[in-house]
Amino acid sequence: MGYCVPVRRIERVLLIVNPVARTVSRPVLAVIEKALSADFDLQVLETVDRGHATEVARDAAGQGIDLVVVFSGDGTINEVVNGLAGTDVALGVLPGGATNILVRALRLSLDPVEAAGVLIGKALDGEVRRLHLGVADGRFFAVNCGAGIDAAAMKRLDAKFPRSKEAFERAAFLAVVRAALATYAGKAPDLTVRVDDGEPFPSVSVLIGRTDPYTYYKERGLRITPRASLEKGLDVLSARKLPRRRLLRIAWQIFGSARHVGGRDIDYLHDVSRVVVESERPFPVQVDGDVLGDRTSLEVGLARDAIWVVA
Repeated sequence: MGYCVPVRRIERVLLIVNPVARTVSRPVLAVIEKALSADFDLQVLETVDRGHATEVARDAAGQGIDLVVVFSGDGTINEVVNGLAGTDVALGVLPGGATNILVRALRLSLDPVEAAGVLIGKALDGEVRRLHLGVADGRFFAVNCGAGIDAAAMKRLDAKFPRSKEAFERAAFLAVVRAALATYAGKAPDLTVRVDDGEPFPSVSVLIGRTDPYTYYKERGLRITPRASLEKGLDVLSARKLPRRRLLRIAWQIFGSARHVGGRDIDYLHDVSRVVVESERPFPVQVDGDVLGDRTSLEVGLARDAIWVVA
């Protein structure tokens, strides 16, 4: 992530809110609106369906908006990222979801009102940075992309759509356990992975991270890609196989020591620029928690300095 560079004076701000995000509340939203409107010319928009935030963010660049603030979870943030990438409009993020991975990676408060106060101060001071983004088949992502276990788990979650944070955490845990035990444990590798100009290698599941932790369960981080950083490229963790007898140990290490990356069935590559995953059979894909659907080929690249972020 680049150094702080004042792009221009931030005056016009668009606040995008997902009203059904898991930790968004009307009283908190009212406080945030009041705080932002005290220092900026503020517009507020509530999303109505999937993809709406991308359209609105893309239009903001042509309307003279200087900063788009997202009060929602990582899914809506991802939509806005895809609308702003490649423009001069800056992104600001406030925690409104169950996991808030990008908010945590930017070291912002998980209290949305406190985070808004810090965001306002940084915006007034012109503390704006360039951020690299991952790109999966043309879809930008800020924190992670998975082809395998996490994507299969997200497909299960999409079908249930648990509304509360507690219900989401419970459903997410069960979805991962079921995907790991029922589908991936003991499975023969059916994916072929090529990283940068290296030789292809077999895999049953590939996880591509931009942050450490990769994601969270409640308040505990899952250190799937422990060397990943927003200031670097893509980190890749690929499992050649997942023996049932080792699943518990791997899970324990992911929650703590991250020693799983040195396992004999694990390929771990740090700070890479291109990943290609192929298979004869369709495999699930997710980016920033949003399911892209099944495919037989996936190309993931790195878009350097793709977006401005207030942080």
